Amino acid sequence: MTQMSDEQFRIFIETIKSLGPIKEEPPSKGSFSNCTVRFSGQRDHDAVDEFINAVETYKEVEGISDKDALKGLPLLFKSIAVVWWKGVRRDAKTWSDALQLLRDHFSPTKPSYQIYMEIFETKQSYDEVIDSFICKQRALLAKLPEGRHDEETELDFIYGLMLSKYRESIPRHEVKTFRELLDRGRTVERTRH
Repeated sequence: MTQMSDEQFRIFIETIKSLGPIKEEPPSKGSFSNCTVRFSGQRDHDAVDEFINAVETYKEVEGISDKDALKGLPLLFKSIAVVWWKGVRRDAKTWSDALQLLRDHFSPTKPSYQIYMEIFETKQSYDEVIDSFICKQRALLAKLPEGRHDEETELDFIYGLMLSKYRESIPRHEVKTFRELLDRGRTVERTRH
């Protein structure tokens, strides 16, 4: 029988531990059981984005593993979304798969030309404040493929749709960012009311 010193035994144990199975995820600390966000299956891009963002945030804050999140996702569905999930759940092998299936079914990507039509048919209304108008327009621009336009081009699009009281007070060549446009627009609102 061979005897090992304490140091040899410690090294032996560490070696055995290191050869053990590698955990892919830390153990989950939570579940969706207390999450109040629900999805009813409406075919609305904004509703789907809002749901996914809320669920992802909740998942992160509660420390829910991808595996547990995938199991608990049906708790957050109502109405037609429950029926839909029953039909596709076998296709969702991962959390990312599930979110992609949700997007593909309930939030198909609009073609760019439709987004441009929405942008250019939406002029600032008379009683709409600059913050609200720019926020809505930037949300539409964010739906376009990444890197499609630089900020200056996007400013050109939106500037032309603003009320004349803003365009008369804020020469386009004087603003280089949306932040500057918003600051100048707020000044116009404070001084004109």
